[in-house]
Amino acid sequence: MTNQLFNLAIIPLLIIAQKSPLDALIFNQPPPPPDKDTPGQQADSGTRGPCDAPPSDSETDKQLVAFIPTLEKPAPENSGLSLPETHVWGLTQNQHPTFWFYLPATATSAQVAQFSLENETNYQSNFQFNLPQTPGIISLTLPTNEPPLEPGQWYYWSLKIYCETQPSTPNFFVDGWIQRVQNETPFNSDTPQNKIVIYAQNGLWFDTITELANLHRQTPQETETAWANLLEYIGWESLTETPILPCCTLEKQ
Repeated sequence: MTNQLFNLAIIPLLIIAQKSPLDALIFNQPPPPPDKDTPGQQADSGTRGPCDAPPSDSETDKQLVAFIPTLEKPAPENSGLSLPETHVWGLTQNQHPTFWFYLPATATSAQVAQFSLENETNYQSNFQFNLPQTPGIISLTLPTNEPPLEPGQWYYWSLKIYCETQPSTPNFFVDGWIQRVQNETPFNSDTPQNKIVIYAQNGLWFDTITELANLHRQTPQETETAWANLLEYIGWESLTETPILPCCTLEKQ
């Protein structure tokens, strides 16, 4: 009887001792891309005028945010600029990756939302999508009927949100770069948690955040720490408690 009681007593302790691989999630940022004419912009507060939306005292409710890492680099020589440039970029192994953004309350009443993707040779696609009526985190997946991203090429993406139906200048704007890398050996894992860790260790930002966001929607308590750490890495831990919305679907223009 004594041994049975002892064995029962240690079971909760063993459960507590078992930690998720995500508890120690660390993203390994790869080297930045070569200097680009357009380094990118991670967040935009709608300096060209917010749409007709209820006012808010929160700064995060005023900024469109791209969930992607940034790096400040010294301005190129002979550019005449003294301040460093903020470069916005990330890697993926997915042929049709998913992009993640925070939509502020001041943009929920916008009339037009456009997403564009182009490479440095001859590919360019423009898309539109319907915005949700509430602020939150949204995702945009490149449609599977689009040409897959070519390994090794840099693609420039941009998200523009317009308050008017006949837009000229976007009211909100973010942009950056993405590159698909092709591994000789595919990353395999027995669990979603381990897959996320492998992606993060190999610097695959878009795959890391997509897998973690999808898992976070299913098991928010188990992934709370990892989700907070990932958003803190890109400087937006203030959005940790923000809901992930079931939005959006890109439609070719």
